[in-house]
This record gives sequence, C-alpha cells and structure tokens, in this order.
Amino acid sequence: MNIKGKTVKYPLILKYSNFHLQCGQGILGPKQMMIMDIIGTKLIHFVYENDDFSGRIPTNNEKLVKQKSGLCMSNKLLKYTTTHLSRDGIIPEAYSQKDKLSHIDNVHGRIKKPLTIILNDGKLRNELPFLRKYSSKQIRDMIIKTYECTLWMNYPICFHTGKQYQLFPFGNFGYTSRMFTLEKINDSKVSKNNNVLEREYRIRFDTILGYMFMQNMTSCYMDLLPGKFYEMSDYAQLYYRLFILSYFPNKKTGRTPKNPIFIDEIRRRLVLKTKDTYGVRQIVKRILDELVHYKFIKDYAEEKLDMKYVYRYTRNFWKEITGEEKESETDLNDRGF
Repeated sequence: MNIKGKTVKYPLILKYSNFHLQCGQGILGPKQMMIMDIIGTKLIHFVYENDDFSGRIPTNNEKLVKQKSGLCMSNKLLKYTTTHLSRDGIIPEAYSQKDKLSHIDNVHGRIKKPLTIILNDGKLRNELPFLRKYSSKQIRDMIIKTYECTLWMNYPICFHTGKQYQLFPFGNFGYTSRMFTLEKINDSKVSKNNNVLEREYRIRFDTILGYMFMQNMTSCYMDLLPGKFYEMSDYAQLYYRLFILSYFPNKKTGRTPKNPIFIDEIRRRLVLKTKDTYGVRQIVKRILDELVHYKFIKDYAEEKLDMKYVYRYTRNFWKEITGEEKESETDLNDRGF
C-alpha cells in the first residue's frame, strides 16, 4: 500500500487474519489501482469490440460472455498453467499453441492466447474526465510505476464451465509477477519545440497475474466504479476498495459490507503509522465522512465492542451513488480489482 513517510523494505508483507499481500518491488497505491481500472476497462471493451469507453460493458450472464469465458479454459488447464511456470512468472508461449496441452486437456488442447492492448493517453484524457488534470508525463510515470510493481497475492480466477461459472483458487506465491508487460511506449504527438504531448502504450497480458486478470475481465468478473471515485483522497479510495468493494453484500439485507469493522484492522490494512488511538479515530472519521459526502456509504456509526472501537455503515447501491440506474448487474458476486 501507499505508505507515507516510511522507508520500505522488500518484500513488503501485509497480513491481517486471512488477508495477505506481498509486494516484491514498487508501491501499490491508489494511482496504480486507478491505472489497473483503466487498463481493465479498456481490455473489456477490446474483447467485446467497443471502440471507446462509452461502449456498454456486458454482464456475465450473457451468452457471448459465457462463451468467451469458457474458451480454452478448464480446471485441468488452470492447474497445469499455474504450477508450471518460469521463475519470472511469464506464461510460456507454447501453452497457447494448438494441441500443445492436449495431453492435459484433450477438449481444449491449449489455453487462450495472451492479448495485447494499445492505450493512447491523449484519447484517454478525452474520454475520462478525471484524467484531464494529469499531463502525458504524469500518466506515463503512473503507468511505468504500475508496470514495475511485482506482487504475490491470492487472486481467484473466474471461468465458465459450459454449465455455470466457477472460481479457481489461485495464489502466485513463489512466482514473482507483474500485472502486465509494458512492451513499448511511443511518442504519438510532439509539439514544435519537441515537447511530448501524447504517448501510446503497448500492454501485453503474458504475466501470470496479467493473464488471470485478462481472464477475469473476459468473464466480466468485476464491479464498476464511477468517475467521481478518483476525486476522493487516497485513504478514502483505499478504504472503499479494501473494506467495502471487496466484500460481497449480504443477500438478505442487500447491501451490508463487512460490519462491524475493528479499528485495529483498519490501522493495519491501511498501514497507518499513527499509534495514538484517538489520532486513528480521527483519520477513520475523516475517511467515512468523505465516503458519505460522495454517497458511497451512509448511516455510519462509531461504537465500542469488547472494549475496542468498531465502525458500522450502509453500502449504497449504484443508483444512490450516481443518481442513475446501473447498466450492468452481474449474476456473480461482484469484485473490483
């Protein structure tokens, strides 16, 4: 996570209960997560042949999504692919060649070919208003830092079996992996005095985490975030991702995130260096006030349980957050990156 004011020693390990993430290099902060949101959205549009970000994102109960999700994908192939890797975590090209894995799965015979997408930061700034405050150089730096980050994490893989969606449990511990390969950066627009105004990025999903990310985006196994999300502070964004977006709503109540949540878990998972409990309480209150202001939650309360501070709140539906109906509701439990 983005640890302000601290010297980072690698591997950086974050643990709390069943939460476990290790970073072998780089910082995984809100800007890097924003870049992955953009890359993931672009990837979905690429797979389903939309020309720009205004195109409709399909739901995973649609026939085409089920077909693409299950194409060249099975438990046998996933088990083999995730246990036969090079130490750099790159997917061997042979795995996606015809009949190369027929001895593993004679139905498919291979896995999907890793996809490559092209991002142009000039076009991105035209289509995504929240990016307009950044220069081409700033976007370049964010993309490079995202590419440089190497992770070990638990990351379930979603695929359709032909009958239903299934989750394959996967953790790349022991295999260093980036989220994608940044193959090339081109200067696509240069001013008369040689200042680079726009850049183009060639991104390939041939790393183990990148490939599985590609599979999950193809399966539309994700959740949506509105553009105003990126206007919030770093801590508010991280809090929403870690404690609200990544926990499934209760089916009976419809909108219950992880409740209650103890102050000690918030302190450790946000890597807050403030040791004073009163100081941490003030930080949490500011975060929750901000989430209320942007209409992501409502009715939050601070209470004491077993002599420790806990927090409760109600997660808002998409319509309450944006004021409009959500275009796509998946039939799986949604999960953001």
